Amino acid sequence: TPLERESEAQRRRFIRRLAARAYHFPGNTWCEDWTQYIGNTHLVFGIFFHHPLHPVTSWERCVILLGSVAVGLLLSNLIYLWFVYYNFGMDDTVLSLGPKGSLNVTKLMITLWTFGSFVHTCFDLSIWHIKACTLCRYGSHESYVTDNAVKCGRTAGVTIVLLTLAFATYLVLLRASEDYKDSFQAMVDVDEDDEAGESFLQPIIFGGGAQYFDFLAGYIVEFILAVFVYNPLILTIVFTGVLGCNGKIPIVGGRPRELKQEQCYAMKRQRYTMPQVLKLGNQEYEADIW
Repeated sequence: TPLERESEAQRRRFIRRLAARAYHFPGNTWCEDWTQYIGNTHLVFGIFFHHPLHPVTSWERCVILLGSVAVGLLLSNLIYLWFVYYNFGMDDTVLSLGPKGSLNVTKLMITLWTFGSFVHTCFDLSIWHIKACTLCRYGSHESYVTDNAVKCGRTAGVTIVLLTLAFATYLVLLRASEDYKDSFQAMVDVDEDDEAGESFLQPIIFGGGAQYFDFLAGYIVEFILAVFVYNPLILTIVFTGVLGCNGKIPIVGGRPRELKQEQCYAMKRQRYTMPQVLKLGNQEYEADIW
């Protein structure tokens, strides 16, 4: 019936907006929108509190979380090894903060906080939209996504995450191996000229103990802070729309921009509102019948 078709169209629009990480849904207050936004988009909270109709399931969110951990390890170790191999002076101080310069910001820190964070964010968003089939939902006819498209998106996401995890594991072992070799200063001094021409990616030597994996503890602390402190804070700032001048700028317009878009959508629908009673001759039929 026409009402069933309208209901199905609204359901598809709702799912499409969930996949696109919507800030606002009709009838929600500011707190309700913030709760649903964090519950549907956060890496960890979303596993347990996402909407039942959300196209990204709990299992897929676990895959996304694993991919985020893997790409974080990959980037941090890749940048570290790059600085060591090309001797870029990763411990050189760029900025001193705190009383009497007690906190030194090095070149390695700045690179990780800027380039590393940017690539990490792009990876997380890419995996999210690949598994949610966001582009398919906005580009296909009547926003209908076939089962094959969903399977393709899920397979592609899992494949990318597994490849990233494999490369990240190799870099973790490579970093531990390099730290183990560097502990023998005499050997490094002898082979320093020869190592200058060697490839960046070198064979792994298993000879050290767990002490050469201490950097993983630091990464775990960093990742926990990023996920449970910085991520919700950044999501809230984007949600409020303060970066988008109260909804005037796309992408960072947040909830204020979607409120305006929802108002425009509601006004547009009013022009094509379906009559609740259909008259045929002398008889009238209610909308739920015809």
